Amino acid sequence: MSPVLGNLIVLLVLAAVVALAVRSLWRSHKRGGHCNGDCASCGCCHGHERAEARK
Repeated sequence: MSPVLGNLIVLLVLAAVVALAVRSLWRSHKRGGHCNGDCASCGCCHGHERAEARK
């Protein structure tokens, strides 16, 4: 196998992984499952911290 073919295979695999990651982020963004920077309206992190403090 030539080195060019090996590099091409690695490049294609890497491109596929990046494409799947971008696709996942885009779908999450469309569903509203992303952080919008407004921590007051986010129940994820602060709700978890309050539950841990009550224990």
